Amino acid sequence: MRYKGIPVLLIGLVISALLVGCGVPKQKYESLLKEKNALQSQCEKISGEKNAISAEFTKLQEAKTALKDLSDKLQSEKTALRKECDTMLDDKVSISAERDKVVNEKKVLEERVASLEKDLDTAKAAVAAAASVTRK
Repeated sequence: MRYKGIPVLLIGLVISALLVGCGVPKQKYESLLKEKNALQSQCEKISGEKNAISAEFTKLQEAKTALKDLSDKLQSEKTALRKECDTMLDDKVSISAERDKVVNEKKVLEERVASLEKDLDTAKAAVAAAASVTRK
C-alpha cells in the first residue's frame, strides 16, 4: 500500500512544475533574449565586415600578382636591354679599334704622300736643273 501514494505524488509534482514554468523568471528570460538578439546582430555585422575584408584581401592579392607579373616583365626587358647595351659597347670598342687602325693607315699614307711629293719636287728640281744645263 505504500507504493500507491508515490505515483500520485509524482504526478502531482510534475503538474505543479508545469504550472510554475521552467524556473527562469520572465524578466531574466527577456533580458537574455534581448542579449541574444544583440549578439546575433553583432555577429551579422562582423560577418559582413569579414566578407568585405575578404573581398579587399582578394583584390590586394590580384594587385600583388599583377605587380609581380609587371616586375618580371620589366626585369626581363632590363636584361634584354643590358644585353643589347653590352653588344653595342662591344661594337663601339671594335669600331673604335677599326677607326684607330684606319687613322694610323691614313697617317702612314699621308707621310708616304708627303715623301713622294718631296721626291717629286726633288725630281722636278733635278729635271729643271738638267734642262737649264742643256740649254746653256
